[in-house]
Amino acid sequence: MKIVPSLPQYVAFEDGSIMCLPFKGRLPKGGERTYGGSKRWFGVLSRGRYKISFRGKNYFVARLVCEAFHGPAPAGTVCMHLDENPLNNRPENLAWGTQKENLNAPGFIEYCKSRTGDKNPRRKAKK
Repeated sequence: MKIVPSLPQYVAFEDGSIMCLPFKGRLPKGGERTYGGSKRWFGVLSRGRYKISFRGKNYFVARLVCEAFHGPAPAGTVCMHLDENPLNNRPENLAWGTQKENLNAPGFIEYCKSRTGDKNPRRKAKK
């Protein structure tokens, strides 16, 4: 378990999950309630990736886990999934890399090749 440097209210686990640290919040009619403190496997699914929302801003879970275990993101880098599975957020599957490295992943190149020529979905629809 490691604290996420950019969001110290969150910790990341070795299994790719995250957790908001417990905090107390005031109730409208007085008293307090404890929030957070439960491990979350994911947040909301967005564009095939898990994200969470904190204070009106959205964060991708993979980026938070990568930041916790591999340090802050160097300038101009993105969080890459080494096995190309965006739902596998384990630290050993994540690394910082350039967008060019990310787009040169074998699975992405095969996907692009599968959508050209006669295999293009628009061309198939015309037949």
